[in-house]
Amino acid sequence: MRSERTNRREFRLYRVAKALGRVTPFWLLQRVGAFLGVAFLLVSSRRRTVLANLRRVFPDRSAGARLAIALRCAAHFGRIGFDYIKWGQVPAETLDRMVACEAIENLKRAVDMGKGALVLSAHFGHWEVVAGWLAVHGFPQALVYRPLENPLMEAELAAARTRFGNSLIPKSGATRGIFKTIEDGGIVDVLLDQKSDLEHSVIVEFLGIATPTTPSLAKLALATGAPVVPIFSYPKGTGYTFKVESPILAEPGDTETTLTQKYNDALSRAILARPELWFWFHDRWTPRKRRGTALESYPE
Repeated sequence: MRSERTNRREFRLYRVAKALGRVTPFWLLQRVGAFLGVAFLLVSSRRRTVLANLRRVFPDRSAGARLAIALRCAAHFGRIGFDYIKWGQVPAETLDRMVACEAIENLKRAVDMGKGALVLSAHFGHWEVVAGWLAVHGFPQALVYRPLENPLMEAELAAARTRFGNSLIPKSGATRGIFKTIEDGGIVDVLLDQKSDLEHSVIVEFLGIATPTTPSLAKLALATGAPVVPIFSYPKGTGYTFKVESPILAEPGDTETTLTQKYNDALSRAILARPELWFWFHDRWTPRKRRGTALESYPE
């Protein structure tokens, strides 16, 4: 259990960083963050996880090519880790000036169906900035998230995430909050790219690999009829641009497995096109526990 002293020390450091971020230009925050992200990759044991993941997905690429992706990935996540200190404080006008959206009509069309909407995304690009821009432009979302262990930091992050009208649904026991939002015609944002335990997964392809994936999003779509709208963001200068893809609708004959495969296909297309923007630090393919029956198709 974390001590109150540790929580307060982290919180003080964050407040200092927040104050510095308020007066530091985006370009400098991003360059410092990118440098520190690369430095972290080079000295951290997580480097093995990143390179193992890349070797699994890109076995035909050279070690040098995979290392180049890893370095760009580390730089990207260092960048967004640092620049969010500033994004969490900027006015709506800055979002309008520095963030651009392509095909917002796809989300509007989904919402206009009157069944709510489920936004499909991943730890890719800068998903937090997208959520803020959408809220400012009339599309507030309920964000499914895992609260931080530090309650002081959690309160700060929650305030930044909700200041333009978004709401938060804790991941533990999220079903009720999600259904309530959908029933009210709202939008729920779901990141589908994290590890799922074998007992509660379907095995579908993700990045060309048979992967345990939670069918929770498919269950929601089948139960509510809500369209699923993939959204992906990309750095552009010191700002970001993001694309709203066409809604994915459940068709006759679709099951939890077939729909989950469609969602993973959308994620895979985006990640394979810009692999440096996905969070390869996550140990996506190590199973949490075994099912009672063998899964020969699941790679060890």
